[in-house]
Amino acid sequence: MDLQLQKQIGKEDKNWSFSNLSRRETNYLTHGYHKYPAKFIPQVVSKIIEKYSSEGDWILDPFGGCGTTLVESKLNGRNSIGIDINDIAVLISKTKISEINPKKLEINNKKILNKITKLKIKKNYYKSTNQRLKYWFKKNQFNKLMELYNLLRKVQDKKIKTFYLCCFSNILKNCSIWYSKSIKPMRDPNKLDQDPLLIFKKHVTLMTDKNKEFFNRLNNNRKEKMTCIMQKGDARNLSIESDSINLVITSPPYYTSYEYAELHQLSTLWFGFAADMNEIKEKFIGTAFRKDVRINFESKLADKIIKMLNKKDKSLAKHATNYFSDLKLCYEEIYRVLKNKGKACIIIGNTEYKGIKIKNMETSLELLKILGFKLERVIKRRLSSKTFTPFRDENGRFTNSKNNSKKTIYKYEYIVVVGK
Repeated sequence: MDLQLQKQIGKEDKNWSFSNLSRRETNYLTHGYHKYPAKFIPQVVSKIIEKYSSEGDWILDPFGGCGTTLVESKLNGRNSIGIDINDIAVLISKTKISEINPKKLEINNKKILNKITKLKIKKNYYKSTNQRLKYWFKKNQFNKLMELYNLLRKVQDKKIKTFYLCCFSNILKNCSIWYSKSIKPMRDPNKLDQDPLLIFKKHVTLMTDKNKEFFNRLNNNRKEKMTCIMQKGDARNLSIESDSINLVITSPPYYTSYEYAELHQLSTLWFGFAADMNEIKEKFIGTAFRKDVRINFESKLADKIIKMLNKKDKSLAKHATNYFSDLKLCYEEIYRVLKNKGKACIIIGNTEYKGIKIKNMETSLELLKILGFKLERVIKRRLSSKTFTPFRDENGRFTNSKNNSKKTIYKYEYIVVVGK
């Protein structure tokens, strides 16, 4: 690693931290529709878009998540495509990028909220439901939610129906016995019940206000209509034409990160995207649930990390092998779809697991160079508004508690800027 790069990696760039921003400021417009773990703040994305693209360019996020890149692309006059393997991510993103005429939405809100006030539990849905949903919901709460869900599914306008279902998805955690202060799945049997209908009304009102702001912003600033697409897909095999993208902005999952399938299990199970979470876990990048082992990364640093992990736990080493192999496939696809002189901004951080430093950023940089990318710069930024659990205990498990036996993770992240 050359001296100039070492300085970039070691020195924090305060111009990219946005540490002065409140959570409200990072959840402006439609960004506050739905809680989503480890999402990057829109101000970072907007700055990348302004610096590395021009109006009318095509921007891709192959790990589309909750649609931050797409919303900011639309606001900045760029065309965009988002891809994600997670059905819930696709639902949230489609809602966030779809502005609805405020008057039309208000008319529909009056109708749906009037019907909600008259809702009564007609049957015991709980009796025949998925066992995993029974694990997370009390009987009365579940039955109320099911009546509400059935009502929302009858809405005729597709865009407004998606808007309501996104709202419904967001309230599920509050109405379950999922521990309120935990991102990871933890039960709290003593959690106080909250009325699902009141929570829905409150959040749909918030979303309606944010939609109006989004609609007005777009219509006041719009020169021409931008194309903005979110679809389900796999970053390892993009259904996008080669040499068609000007800029990629994305944040791949980290090795040892959360199992995203687990974090969205309430909505996934409720909407019927899977009957059993194990059905979809093997499809995710960076998952520990895939049975096969893929060896196809050609990275010395990845090899070194895997060997160290193998001494601690062979299953961790297999997980890492799959992860780095998948990551290389994703970067290959990014290279393929980028235009000549196009750029990719990879937002990723390092972590530590059981005393072993997992250099996700440096390994990504090595893989990108192997594939032919040219490094332009590495930006080191301090994390401030990102939703994450900042500590691990001595066994490597995530925790919110800080004491002498805990290790801080995800303190910084890096924006790796490469060109084709």
